[in-house]
Amino acid sequence: MKKILVPVDFSGHTDIACTYALEIAGKGGAVIRLFHTYSDQFIIADSSFPDAIDMSTMYNEELLKEIFHQSEKKMEALQVQLEEKVRERKQKNIEFQVTVVGGEIESELHELCKDFQPDIVVMGTRGSGKTLNLWGRVSTHIINHSKVPVFTVPDIKKFRGFQKIMLATNLSGKNEEIIRKIFALFTEFQIHLFCIHFLIKEDETEENKKMEKLRKTFEEEEKSGKISFIITEVKDDKQSVINQVIEDQSIDLIAFQPHKHSFFYNLFTHKITKKNFQATNVPLLSFPGC
Repeated sequence: MKKILVPVDFSGHTDIACTYALEIAGKGGAVIRLFHTYSDQFIIADSSFPDAIDMSTMYNEELLKEIFHQSEKKMEALQVQLEEKVRERKQKNIEFQVTVVGGEIESELHELCKDFQPDIVVMGTRGSGKTLNLWGRVSTHIINHSKVPVFTVPDIKKFRGFQKIMLATNLSGKNEEIIRKIFALFTEFQIHLFCIHFLIKEDETEENKKMEKLRKTFEEEEKSGKISFIITEVKDDKQSVINQVIEDQSIDLIAFQPHKHSFFYNLFTHKITKKNFQATNVPLLSFPGC
């Protein structure tokens, strides 16, 4: 049974992230842990009166209690909504757990991961206000530091499926392991995996040798139409090349490993611009990097 961690902020984007979590849960069942954190920082009033700090502390304590209470109510409503979806989809063995805490979201997520030990984290890349600011930063942080796969969902309206998955390969020794993990994760779906290497330097002899070695490892899967191997040359405009591949192959999901020296790492980290991120508009599946 899968263990899926879903951080939520109760924005409109929460629904699509939870939909993907239910799809990943599949028919085999899963424990889905819904997680929400709110800021618990006190706001101390600036005043010259001696009792100002005490009054401010009392005010903030009451305010935090109310924030916690409202967050719990929203979480209860979300759980009821998702349980109804599970009944409509006739899924079985789906267990929901909820966590609502105050604190700094990155550190709270790390602590929860240690305790819950999820198989995968599923979260949106946009939060309240439809900005990348906080939620985009958090998803980037989790991608860069998580020890488990992280599935991030952009601002899309509906579930797109998992039929066509692109793995951005760097032709390292880890690629074979990641390919097997992708097939295992989506065993209930009829997927076609496109292993694509983006060739940046001009000499492609070594890359071709590595790709051929990887192809031979999955020779049976290639014959059965489950996997393809492609080398695509990149010159100046990286984003344009990626967008073209996504369009040509009708990609539903991009899988990658955030290596520090890969241009994919640079593309999907804090260095990314809003334009870059919105242009892809495809869910991402990040595997723990090195």
